[in-house]
Amino acid sequence: MTDRCYSISAVKRSIDLFFMISFLLLVSSGVHAQSDLDQIFLDPPDEAKPRTYWIWAHGNFDYTRIKEELTTLKEMGLGGADIFDMGIGDPFDIIPPGNEFMGREMLDGIAFSLEEAKKLGLSMGLSVSCGWNAGGPWTPPDEQIMRLLFWRDTVSGPTTLQTIGFPEVPTTFQKPYGQFELYPQIDDDGFPEFYQNVSVMAYPLRPDGMLKDSSEVLNFDVGSIDGNTIQIDLPEGQWVLARAVVTPLGQRMWVQGDKSKGWIMDHYASKATKRQFELITDRLHKRVGDLGSTALERLYLASFEAEDYIIWSPELQETFQQQHGYSMTPYMAIFAGQQIVDSTFSARFLHDYRSTVSEMFIHNHYRQARDICHRHGIQLASESGGPGPPLHYVPTEDLKALGSVDIMRGEFWNRKPRHFDANGNDLIQVVKNIGSAAHIYGRKIVEMEAFTSFKHWQESPLTLKKLADRAFCEGMTRAVYHTMTHSPKEGGSPGWSYQAGTHISPKMTWWSMSKPFHSYLARSSALLQQGQYVADVAYYYGEQIPNFASGTKFIRKSLGAGYSYDDLNKEVLLQSTVDSAGRLVLPSGMSYELLVLPEDPMMSLTVLKKIDELLSQGATILGPPPSTVLGLANYEEGEMLLKKMVEKIWGKNRGRFTKNYDEGTLYQGYNEKEILQGKGIGPDLTYHDSEQINLDFIHRSTDAEEIYFIRNEDSTKIQTEVTFRVSEKRPFHYNAVQGTVEPIAWYFQDDHNTTVPLSFDPYGSLFIVFKKKMAKERHITNITDQNYPSRPVQPFMVSQETDESFTFTFNDSSNYLLKYSDGATSVVSPKSRNHTLTVHGPWRITFSHGWGFDPIQQFDTLVDWCDHENTELSKYSGIATCKSSFTLDKDYMRTNSSYFLDLGKVGEVATIYLNGSEIATKVFAPFSFDITKHVRAGENDLVIDVANTWSNQLIGEVDIPYNEQRTRSNVGARDGYDRPWRAYKPRQSGLLGPVQVLIYENIQLD
Repeated sequence: MTDRCYSISAVKRSIDLFFMISFLLLVSSGVHAQSDLDQIFLDPPDEAKPRTYWIWAHGNFDYTRIKEELTTLKEMGLGGADIFDMGIGDPFDIIPPGNEFMGREMLDGIAFSLEEAKKLGLSMGLSVSCGWNAGGPWTPPDEQIMRLLFWRDTVSGPTTLQTIGFPEVPTTFQKPYGQFELYPQIDDDGFPEFYQNVSVMAYPLRPDGMLKDSSEVLNFDVGSIDGNTIQIDLPEGQWVLARAVVTPLGQRMWVQGDKSKGWIMDHYASKATKRQFELITDRLHKRVGDLGSTALERLYLASFEAEDYIIWSPELQETFQQQHGYSMTPYMAIFAGQQIVDSTFSARFLHDYRSTVSEMFIHNHYRQARDICHRHGIQLASESGGPGPPLHYVPTEDLKALGSVDIMRGEFWNRKPRHFDANGNDLIQVVKNIGSAAHIYGRKIVEMEAFTSFKHWQESPLTLKKLADRAFCEGMTRAVYHTMTHSPKEGGSPGWSYQAGTHISPKMTWWSMSKPFHSYLARSSALLQQGQYVADVAYYYGEQIPNFASGTKFIRKSLGAGYSYDDLNKEVLLQSTVDSAGRLVLPSGMSYELLVLPEDPMMSLTVLKKIDELLSQGATILGPPPSTVLGLANYEEGEMLLKKMVEKIWGKNRGRFTKNYDEGTLYQGYNEKEILQGKGIGPDLTYHDSEQINLDFIHRSTDAEEIYFIRNEDSTKIQTEVTFRVSEKRPFHYNAVQGTVEPIAWYFQDDHNTTVPLSFDPYGSLFIVFKKKMAKERHITNITDQNYPSRPVQPFMVSQETDESFTFTFNDSSNYLLKYSDGATSVVSPKSRNHTLTVHGPWRITFSHGWGFDPIQQFDTLVDWCDHENTELSKYSGIATCKSSFTLDKDYMRTNSSYFLDLGKVGEVATIYLNGSEIATKVFAPFSFDITKHVRAGENDLVIDVANTWSNQLIGEVDIPYNEQRTRSNVGARDGYDRPWRAYKPRQSGLLGPVQVLIYENIQLD
C-alpha cells in the first residue's frame, strides 16, 4: 500500500495496564519447569470445557446440521451439549411442527447425535422432557402433579347431611412474575378425571378461629363418599364442614412442543419418577444399546417451577405416618386455615408436613432418578437447588436436594430481571449455594446455566466474561451456555432461537473467532476444579423447610472482607468430625475453623447432641442456644430434654460470653471476625485502597499449590498490592486469557503472608498460584522510582528469566532502584527512548456481506461503523477485514526491544495478521498483541479481522416489516416484548483505534 501516513513520538508515561501484567509475568523455561497443574491449565480436560443447551425447537432436527454443529462445537473448544427439546415462541409459524419427544423419529435423531458426538469426543446430555418440569403425554392423571383443594361451608346442627360440595378446581395460578393457565381434566359428570377424597371434617365455628384441641375436630370416613353423596350427622352447634380432595390441576409442561403436549408429573410420588425415567432410559436403550458405552453422559432435570397450591401426593399420608409416628388426620383442619391450640402448635404440625414433602421430593424424585441413571451407566444432572422461594415454592432444602444428584447445576443471568431478597441478594443468581453444596458433598463439578437472558444479541464477550468471573468467585467450575438453538441453514441468521437466552451459537457473528472465549472459560474451570475450596467459616442453616441458602455470595459484616464461607445442612453436619487442630472436618475433606449456628429458636435434639459432641472433640462454635424442638411428635418430652442439654452446653450464660467446653470453645455474642482473629487467623486476601476499589476472589488448595482467582468488579483499571495468606511458596501468574504460565518476579513475604503488586484491567481477572519454592529462589522485593520517589512503580516493569537473572522493561526515562530477597540492590537506567508509532491509514475494509451497500470500502480514518454516513453500512453486523500497513525504520529494530500492536478501541472481537502470519485473536480488551517475532524493518502489511454482534442490524431493521428484513429469526417476529432491542442504542462497532505500534527497551539484570 503506497498511500499511508504514520507518526513517531515518545511513549506515554501511562500505558495500557495490559503491559503491567504481561511484562510483569513474562515466562521463561529457565526459571519454570512445567508441572501437572500447568498441563491441566494449558490443555484443559474435556470435563473443564464449557457445555451448552442444544435446543431442538419443537422437536425439529436436521442430520446434516447436527453433524455441522457438533463439529464446530468441538473445533471451538466446547466439551459437549445437552439436547433439550423445547417448544419455542413462533408467532408467524416459521418453524415446522417437528417430531414427538422420544418418538421414533426423535430417537433416530438422538442416536445420530450420540454417534457423531462419540466420534468427536463430546459429552452429551439429554433433558428428560419436552420443556420442563419432568413429565409428558404418557403421564396418567394419577401420576400428575397434584394439590390439596378444600370445599368449606358453615352448617347449623343438629342436622343430617346427605350431600357435600366439591372443591372448585382452579384454572390459573400465580407466580411473582405473572399469572398462568391450568388445564384440569374434567369428566362429563363434572368431576376431575382423577381425584381422591383425603378428608371430610367438621369443627366448631369460633370467632377467634382457634380450636382448643384436635379432639374438637370431627373426622368422617371418606370411604362413604359417592360423588357428592354422603351421610353425616352433626351435633348441635355452629360447624364448619370441610372436604379435602387431592387432584391434578392440569399443569402442562412449560414451553412444550407442538407435538409433545404433556403434563407435569408428581415429583413426590415414587411411581411417577420411576415411570418417567424408565420410559426414557428404556427407549434409549432399545435404540442405541448400552447407554454407558455411548456419548450420553447424563440426563438432566431443570429447576422445579410448578404451581404452588397446598402440595399433596397420594403417598403423603402413609409416608408422614412412617416418618413422624402419628397420623395427619386429626390435624387436617390446619390446611383449611384453622388454628389448633395456638399458632405454635399448628406450626409444629406444618413443619412435620413440610419435612415429609421435602424427603419425598428428594428421595422419590432425585435419588430414584439418580439410581435409575446409574443402572444405565450415566449420571443425573439437575438444578435441584433452585431458584427457590419467593420465585418458586420449592418444598425442600436446597443443599440436601443438590447432594442427591451427581452433577449440581445452578444459574445466573445476563441483563436479568430484578428480583432481590431482604439482604439485597439476587434471587436468580443461583451460584453460591450450589458451590457450597458441591464443597460439603465432595463434588468438583459445579455447573451453571450461564447467561440466561431476554435481551437478545446485545452482549459483548467482555459482558459475558464479567458475569462468568463473578460466578467463578461464587463457586462455578463449568459453564453450560443458555443457550444454542439447533438451527438449519434455511432458518437464516441469526436463525431459530429460544426466546430466553444469550445465543452463543454458530450463527452468532463472531462464532468463527470465539475459540479464545471458550478457552478462557475452560482454563479457568480447569484450575477451579482442582483441590479443595478454602473457607474459614461454616454457617449451619438450620432445619426449617423450605430452606434455601443464598445463591449470591453474601459476606456478612460480622465476618468481614477477605474471609470465605460455606453453608452447611443437617445431613452433612451430622457426619462431621473435629481434627487435632480443632477444625470442623466433613467427609468431603472440607474443613472450617468456625461453625456458626443460626439465629433460630428451633433445633432438633439430634443436632443439639451433635453440637455437644463437636464441642467435646475440640470444635469452635458460635451461636445462641435454641429454646424449643421442631415438630409435633413428643415435643413436650423433647423440650424437657432440650432444656437440660442447653443448660449443659450454654449454662445460664446469655449475651456475650466465651466458654471452654471440654476440648472446644463456645462463643455467644461475638462476631466471626473477632473469633478468627483471636485464633490468629487473618483474612485470606486483603488489598490496599479497599475503600476505593473492589476485588472479589476464590481460593482453592491442592497438596502442592494454592490457587487464587481474583476479579476486578469495577469498570476502571486498578493497580494495588494484594496480600495473600500464604508463605514459603512462590507466586505464579496463570493467564487464562492468553494461556500462559509465568513466574512473578516482584513480591514480598513474611512468616505468614505474601504481598504481590498486581494490575487489573476493567473487569479484569487473574489467577495467582503459589507453588513450592525452588532451592535457590531469588526475587525482587521492592522497586523505587528515583526520579519520582513518591510515585507508585507499575509492576509490569520486571520479569524473571532464570533463577538469578531478571529483565527490566522501560516505559519512561526514570532511574529505578531494585532490592532483592538476598539483600542485594541495583539501579537500572534506560539506554534509549521508547517509541510509539501510530498507524493512521488509509484502511481498505471488506465486509463479509453488503446488505444495501458496497462491501468493499476505504476509510481514510477509523470511524465507528454505526456513525458511518451510509445508512445501510451503519447497521452492519458481521465480520470485516481491515487492511493497512506501517513502516518501521531500521533504527527502531533492536534485539533488546519488545514490540506490541495496540488496536485501541474495538467493537467487539479482533484477529490480527502481520506480514502474512496470524498473530492471535482477542475477545476481551485490552486489544494488545505481541508482534516481536513478526515485525520487520521497512514496510509491514497489517490485516485485522473485526466482528461486532447482531445488535446493530437488528436495531436498524426494527421498524421494517418482517418479510422485508434481511435478518431471519422467530424472535422479534412481533412488536413490543418480542423486540427487546427496540429501545437500545447501537453498539460501537468495528476498529476504532487508535492503532499503535509500541516499542519498549528491555535491560538484562544479573
